[in-house]
Amino acid sequence: MSAVREHVLSNGMTILCWHNPYLHGVEMGLYLRAGTIYETEETQGISHLLEHLCFRGVGDLNHESLQRTLNRFGADMEGMTTAEAIVFRLTSLPRYFDGMLELFTKFFAPNFWSPEDIEKEKEIVLRQIEQAEEDFDEMVDRAWRETPAGVFPRMGSAEAIAKLDNETIWNWQRLVFQPQNACLVLTGNFSIGMEETAIEVLAGLENYTSEPPFAQHIPLGFCMRDAESDLIVDSADPDSQAQVHIAFDIDEDNVFPLAARIVDAITAGNDDSILFQTLREEEALVAEIESYIQEMGQFHRLVIRYDVRQEKLVESLRKVFKYLHRLSVYVRPIRLEQVRSHFTVGHALTQDNISEMNELAGWAWVAGDASRADLDAQAAQLNDLSPEELLDAAQTIFRPENLVISVERDPEIVQENLDELFLELRGLL
Repeated sequence: MSAVREHVLSNGMTILCWHNPYLHGVEMGLYLRAGTIYETEETQGISHLLEHLCFRGVGDLNHESLQRTLNRFGADMEGMTTAEAIVFRLTSLPRYFDGMLELFTKFFAPNFWSPEDIEKEKEIVLRQIEQAEEDFDEMVDRAWRETPAGVFPRMGSAEAIAKLDNETIWNWQRLVFQPQNACLVLTGNFSIGMEETAIEVLAGLENYTSEPPFAQHIPLGFCMRDAESDLIVDSADPDSQAQVHIAFDIDEDNVFPLAARIVDAITAGNDDSILFQTLREEEALVAEIESYIQEMGQFHRLVIRYDVRQEKLVESLRKVFKYLHRLSVYVRPIRLEQVRSHFTVGHALTQDNISEMNELAGWAWVAGDASRADLDAQAAQLNDLSPEELLDAAQTIFRPENLVISVERDPEIVQENLDELFLELRGLL
């Protein structure tokens, strides 16, 4: 069974429980709304800094006490900051459940890191920023994340981090680490008694404010793209391959998530896809080609990504868009059957991995739709999905108003007018 039990507590906190008694371990994941989509020019990078500071201490645990606690569990805590969330995950054995739960409650305790701690962590983040180099994919990703508030790198700028004062950092800590802004995901081998204990303990946590602190903005131009959205970048390395990033915004009012994922799998989501075979095997144009659904909170897009020899760039783009046009005209029933088998196996294997289960449930909460983690419901939808419905989804996704074409190329080798080419490609959809 893949049913996820959802509990929304009186303080606004969500607990998602996904039980699998056949596994040895249990994982807790704490998902908090935060990240660059909620930051400003002045506060950019503060979410990433907060994540770092939590490893210096949480609640009444300083760095040394925190490490001793984790060593007692025989585990390391993972932390990450994305555009839309700060996440902490911890995996251990069920007998350490009470200690793990107590540790996660400490994230919500008043935690005024000392000025010395803050300055030390700032220095670490500043060194990371100095060493970071933005590549083509990051540039494209940042462009997609732009909102009326702006668009910022995950770690922020060195200037913004240096200017962050302690009061601003402490205030953001209070805003981020409060129950109404959080979801605890519990996956693996735990009992009903453990689940009830988590509900009881976490329901006693208090919020800092009466209103939720963060609301996600719509990315600029979402599902209203045109030629102005496209991106052409000059390659800094004349010996490199051209890079292609083709993205289609997904309007989930018209395309439900499972259909989008199946369209993605048929497009280039596995080595058996026609697009993969055509470009990689027959023409040997690319090292690899991939298709995936990229998520940012409640917004999603289907991405087709590959590298190609500079002199083959234009030819490869025309082949890709001719294939996408074909896919929006006809979907072979046998392709749907093949994808069904892949998804069935994938759903079963997901439940053998408590970290995959935790991520699936946690990011579903971040997206505002916990049903995304209901694999039983998805299996039923998958069995009911017809080729006609899948074709309708492809026609809704592969439209010019959803499309952004991004290319990094060497202008000395690729001398064609790419602006004109992109208009031609849009006309194929």
